[in-house]
Amino acid sequence: FARQLAAEGLNLILVDILDDELAARSAELRTEFGVDVISVPCDMGDPDAIDRIAAATDGAQVDLLVCNHMFTPSDTPRVLDMPLDVHRRMIDINARGYTDLIHRYGNQMRSRGRGSIVIVSSGVGLTSSPFTGAYGANKAFQIGLGEALWFELLGSGVDVLVMVGGLMNTQGDLFDAYPQWLISEPHAVVRRVLSAIGRKHMLVPSLPNRLFLLLQTRLMSRRRAVMSIGQFQAKGLGKS
Repeated sequence: FARQLAAEGLNLILVDILDDELAARSAELRTEFGVDVISVPCDMGDPDAIDRIAAATDGAQVDLLVCNHMFTPSDTPRVLDMPLDVHRRMIDINARGYTDLIHRYGNQMRSRGRGSIVIVSSGVGLTSSPFTGAYGANKAFQIGLGEALWFELLGSGVDVLVMVGGLMNTQGDLFDAYPQWLISEPHAVVRRVLSAIGRKHMLVPSLPNRLFLLLQTRLMSRRRAVMSIGQFQAKGLGKS
């Protein structure tokens, strides 16, 4: 998102927990595209993160908010095998963190009568997600929040778009065991998302994932769909 928006001449506010990577990316975008970039290193799992972001961006007008941060353990434990503090951290980052950003900047947009909010979620929020169940539950929260927000802001001048993504080519070799036709390239997804703002309330940006979700949510019973996605996840993640 950052690169595409910078290429269109938009100034950016970037937030990331990885301080050095954030500084390097910000410098790269400034140099290549000549845009202003405010970088805010912080952990979205920290309850005070929204206050630090607000302080760093005081006076800046946010016209487009993209909520695209996430946390899930790389070892993908079963729900009851995951330590409770990890569950809580996931909720803090993936649910409360989204809510904090949306509440602060959404209110500013509503007061001005214009703006756009993109909520990056996942297809597992519409289906189920054995072996990444807590992550899927967080994504379901994002979808529910986003759709309600879209309706409540109708006529306000503020557009809301929920992006329901699939597997993305951003995780190195993590998805090597999955069918490669299901994996999307980020730059193509971002183009589709940005073009859908103001036209749709929800977007599944790739045809393979639309077909996959159609099968899971419309053509199968709920029980069969959960069994199917569980087997799919077990194979893709190497679970026994």
